[in-house]
Amino acid sequence: MRYMIGGVVAILLLLPGLPAAAEDGRLTAVSSTPLPAGKPFAVRPLDDSDEALKLKSLFEQELVAHRHRIDPKSDVVLTFEIIDEVGAYSVTDRRYFIELKAQGSRTGGEDAQARFNVFDSNSGGILNKGSGGTKIVTPSKYRLKVTIDGPAGPGRLARFWQGMASGNLGTANNEKLVRAMVVPLVRSIGKTVKGENFPLPD
Repeated sequence: MRYMIGGVVAILLLLPGLPAAAEDGRLTAVSSTPLPAGKPFAVRPLDDSDEALKLKSLFEQELVAHRHRIDPKSDVVLTFEIIDEVGAYSVTDRRYFIELKAQGSRTGGEDAQARFNVFDSNSGGILNKGSGGTKIVTPSKYRLKVTIDGPAGPGRLARFWQGMASGNLGTANNEKLVRAMVVPLVRSIGKTVKGENFPLPD
């Protein structure tokens, strides 16, 4: 039986078209018009935050590594934007130590009781924390959107290319996650990509 299970797992790993693992990122890109040959790029973030400025430097490094030229005055502009969607969380922490109970009697008196909660596997007590806590319902998702625009004739502008990488925020912080999206985006510049998976950092 053990050998049969191992064989099934091996076959599943070889099958094409299986969904991406939860830690994978997703990349899509559309090439609308061929990029001008030999033209350098000016890299511009849509905001001037510290994170965006660091990302700008990383984009420029990767562009040079992929044999693109950089010129801040170029009319072919690569613009990027970070889009974040904060996840939803559910708090289920109900740990308590004392339970008070009062019940009125027919004669108008009151019967009060106090009970120490020593151990409760669900809500927790004096000796344990229980199984409650904060549960992630929807993970935070980050998207890195990139566009390349430039002149396409007298008085005309064109969108040459646009791409977007996305991924769920796992154990890595948001900066590390977004930085991991730069390389696959730069690698796909000028190409059309219909959904490509790429690894995300732990």
